[in-house]
Amino acid sequence: MTQPQRLFFGKPSLSLTGFMFSGKSSVGRALARKLGLEFVDLDTQIVARAGKKIERIFREDGEAAFRAIERQVVREVLPVPGQIVAAGGGAVIDDENRGLMRRHSCVVWLKISPETVLDRLRSSRGRVRPLLKVEDPEAEIRRLLEERSRYYEQCDLAVDTDGLGVRAVARRLIAALERQSGSSRPDGISGVDPTVDTDNGHGGCECRVT
Repeated sequence: MTQPQRLFFGKPSLSLTGFMFSGKSSVGRALARKLGLEFVDLDTQIVARAGKKIERIFREDGEAAFRAIERQVVREVLPVPGQIVAAGGGAVIDDENRGLMRRHSCVVWLKISPETVLDRLRSSRGRVRPLLKVEDPEAEIRRLLEERSRYYEQCDLAVDTDGLGVRAVARRLIAALERQSGSSRPDGISGVDPTVDTDNGHGGCECRVT
């Protein structure tokens, strides 16, 4: 017997967006594991498509080339139902990407302040963030956040992440979905219990759900 499709605000997938270090991949991976849905990280897909790391794409080909690959990946990934998608923080600035994300998924903005981004950048031990390899990272963080805020504000939901580990962020997201669904236990969301916060090696957090 075919299982009923989970819906998030009437849409078959959930997309997470937000600025660097907001925890998109960690929260997305945890939710996908608990809900039995596929987790897709768009940055991972871009690396596979390009055959090189994101830092190299930016360094050798430029941001425009990266965005072109990103657009191709979004076209392929978003129409597939039953996914938790971690979208790159800049994907939403593209009109086509934003339209596909909103058409095929409930889009959640993981909000983060410039101060928290800077703190996590300084303590990061993992991959380089090409857009922040500048003389004044703090100024660039503030500029990019301001530039992108009007796009993030178009998301279906927003969840504040400042001062929180993945455990608390996931709980806030679940609570927001519950409130918006009008039910205390929406299908597929009840019982999510994020239990462990650990550094995931690239400036965000990892978590486990039971």
